[in-house]
Amino acid sequence: MVSTTIKYIVYTHDGGGVRHHHFGVQNNIIDEADGHATAGDILNALGFATQDFHGSSVPFAFMSVKGGVGGNQLYTAPGNHTVVVGTDIVDILVVYAPPGGIGGGNGQPGIWVDAFNVDTGAFSDSLDFIKVLTPPTPPDTVDSAKTTFGNQDGTVITVTAENVRANHHVDGIPFKEWRRITQTQVLQNTPELHLAAGQTGEIWFAFYQSSGDPGIVIPKLHEYLEAGIMIWTGDDYCGNGGHRIPGHGPGPAPFKLVLPKEFVAKLNVDQQAKLKALASEYPALAQTAFAAMNKVVSNLKTVADIASKGKGH
Repeated sequence: MVSTTIKYIVYTHDGGGVRHHHFGVQNNIIDEADGHATAGDILNALGFATQDFHGSSVPFAFMSVKGGVGGNQLYTAPGNHTVVVGTDIVDILVVYAPPGGIGGGNGQPGIWVDAFNVDTGAFSDSLDFIKVLTPPTPPDTVDSAKTTFGNQDGTVITVTAENVRANHHVDGIPFKEWRRITQTQVLQNTPELHLAAGQTGEIWFAFYQSSGDPGIVIPKLHEYLEAGIMIWTGDDYCGNGGHRIPGHGPGPAPFKLVLPKEFVAKLNVDQQAKLKALASEYPALAQTAFAAMNKVVSNLKTVADIASKGKGH
């Protein structure tokens, strides 16, 4: 059996420790649900657009799904998703923005910042995830006091304009993106935030992930497909040196799309019908493409022979 958890929380600065993200039950919108599943089971990960928190409507910020088949997932827009259970513990965390009270404290303008490690499915405790730089940049003039405060408290005071730069790695994991989760959500792929004097009421999360979203994943796909694949290794001038993986030639009807019965059994009726149709079409389509590529290769080899002879004159 595989352990599973799902939790819905509101991000506030009421928690203790680094950047106030060590949340207690007071942050729960829905109490954590713990359970067990079997490999191959499908869990629902529901990202509601809004939730009610103590009488206030709070907006979706992001959802982290850790431990499912296909790798960890980060969802930054509300929506309903499914998680295929493998052999790892599955942790689903759905985070919502607070209803208000965001700023620099003591009546000052400011923003909140924090770092989330998608690989671990948790906020990072790193005390070195940002640098606060005095504009303009360059030159990179680090404000040490504001940098230390920002890393510890998660607050950047904006009485004056500031530039906040996320470090390229946190906990050994590379930077993925910044996302503003309050007001209108904003995605920024570059690590530096340019904050104007008086900019306030915003929360920005820096996400770190060792790999991007893998999209639709079929486990062990390389074991389920057979096809001739041409790898081109020639030089740009002559174009020679292509070879095929695997090393055998096409032979009679070499192309097929086969998925294990236990995988197909987990699909619904419509998905199974679509898969059957695609598998039926695949051999002819692949054979036509392969024949065309062989013709292309033959033509290029002829051009390469002519070009090689031409170089010799």
